[in-house]
Amino acid sequence: MDVTRNDVERIIDASLGATPAPTLKQVEDFVKKTLNYNFATTLAEPFFIKGNAEILHDAGKQLVSVISYPLGGMTHEAKLYQAKKALQDGADELDVSMDISAFKSGRYDYVKEELKPFVDIMEGKILKMIYFASLLSEDEQLRAAEMALDLGIPYLKTNTGFGFVTTLDQVRLIKNRYGDSLKVMASGGVRTKEDAIAMVQAGADRIATSSSFKIVDSF
Repeated sequence: MDVTRNDVERIIDASLGATPAPTLKQVEDFVKKTLNYNFATTLAEPFFIKGNAEILHDAGKQLVSVISYPLGGMTHEAKLYQAKKALQDGADELDVSMDISAFKSGRYDYVKEELKPFVDIMEGKILKMIYFASLLSEDEQLRAAEMALDLGIPYLKTNTGFGFVTTLDQVRLIKNRYGDSLKVMASGGVRTKEDAIAMVQAGADRIATSSSFKIVDSF
C-alpha cells in the first residue's frame, strides 16, 4: 500500500505538545503556521481555544481540544463543564480522556456512565475517547472499544503524549476486530514520515502528533 503526503497530511491532528507550557504567542504562531497545511485539525488545550479557534475558522480550518487531560482524573462535573466550555469557545472536536484509574480498578459501569453525557453535547461534532492503550492489556483494550461502540463514540484515541508510545499492534488490534465500525487515532510516538506511513498501513484513521510539520515536509 503506497502512502502519499496527502494521505498523511489530511489525517493529522497537529499539536504543540512537545513544547511544555507554551506562551500565548507561541501557540498563536503555531496555529498560524498550520494554516499552510491541509491538516484534519489543529489541537489546542482549553485555555488556548478562544482567539485561536477564530484564526482557524476564518481560514476554513478546525480546532480540536482535550478534556480531562492527560489521565482523566477530574471529577465528572468538572470534566463535563470543561467540555461544554470548550465547545462554547469554538472547539470543533473533543478528545475526552476516560477515567483510566477507574477503568483499571474494574469500575467499568462508572466509566461508561460518566462518558454518556459527552456524547449528548456534541451535536454532530466529533468526539474521541482517549483510552490509554499502552496501559491496558489486549482484553482491556477490546473492552474499552466495546464501551465506545455501545456509547456511539466514533473514534478511539490510543494515548496521550507524555511518554506513551502507540504501537502498530495496538492499532491493528482494534481495526482487525472492528474494521470501519470504529476509527482509531494513533497518538504518542509518531514522529517521522516512516512512523506515520506505518500507522496508516496498520489501519490508523487519524494521527495526533507534535511533529506534524516535520512529518509532512519529509515527503
